[in-house]
Amino acid sequence: MGSESKRVVIRLNNENKIEALLQETYDCACRQYNQIQDEINKIKNTTVVNNLDIDGKEKYAKVINNYLTLLSKVNGQKMDIAKLLSEIVKHSGNVGDALNNIDAKSSTLDIEKLRRLAISASEQNKDKEVYSIKK
Repeated sequence: MGSESKRVVIRLNNENKIEALLQETYDCACRQYNQIQDEINKIKNTTVVNNLDIDGKEKYAKVINNYLTLLSKVNGQKMDIAKLLSEIVKHSGNVGDALNNIDAKSSTLDIEKLRRLAISASEQNKDKEVYSIKK
């Protein structure tokens, strides 16, 4: 799994840069989904369930269930990223307004933390603040 480290520079209040960050986050979620699905396939292909005793079947079911739960969470995150991106575009790149229109209870993202970051960054230095993430 030798993925290379990649730096992304994000400038607040710049619609294209925000879109790039969200796209990168979405792509990361897609990679996680594929990795989890590969693990499920490996387990299914290497295990003969009929030959397992009751404890073995129980452990097998628990492992598969845990992976399916992770898949569900990744899908939820992908949907929340897509919703946030659409809100940002709808508000012409204004992150603060977009975050105010997102329902924090129905999102897997920490909307309150994102709001605080957006407010803090915009108060410090508009358009000059640069954020870097390392993938």
